[in-house]
Amino acid sequence: MANQVQKVAYVDSKLGVSLPGQQTTRVIYDSVNATAGQQFYQFFTNFAGKNEFQTNLTTNKLDASEAMVIKSVQIIMNSATSNLADHLNLNITVGNQVVLKDFDPSFNSSSRGLAFDRLHSGLNDTRNLEVRLLTEIVIPPQVNFKAELQISNALVAAGDDVTIVLKGYGRIFSAGNSF
Repeated sequence: MANQVQKVAYVDSKLGVSLPGQQTTRVIYDSVNATAGQQFYQFFTNFAGKNEFQTNLTTNKLDASEAMVIKSVQIIMNSATSNLADHLNLNITVGNQVVLKDFDPSFNSSSRGLAFDRLHSGLNDTRNLEVRLLTEIVIPPQVNFKAELQISNALVAAGDDVTIVLKGYGRIFSAGNSF
């Protein structure tokens, strides 16, 4: 089984990427400000008017010298009244391929069942859940990606932020000895 460094190197070799890069942990996130009754959210598609606390990207693709392996997905809701204990439907698309399709991470929240990775429990906080992926997802350089989340209830209040966080291993630009 290939590790995360080998996965990024494999994808780079297939795409012909030969730029130097610094290996690092990587966290990317995006928030959507909900409207009343909203049940469908798209992340990493619209960055206009967002500050550094709502997103850490300006476009929905990584730079030419960057890549990422997603190891876990975290969903956060900043609401005092709503929670993520109801059914969810999560899709992650990289390029034109849906790489995580119709996944329900809600079993990692509340006391609904056994957490997928058996490392986390959402019993104490039903507004923050994280799922560690068994098969990591690679986001190659210069390839569009997005995430879509559907919530089964419409209890999200207007003005609440719903945030998705993608965590894992990455490669970022490194000038090396060229400067």
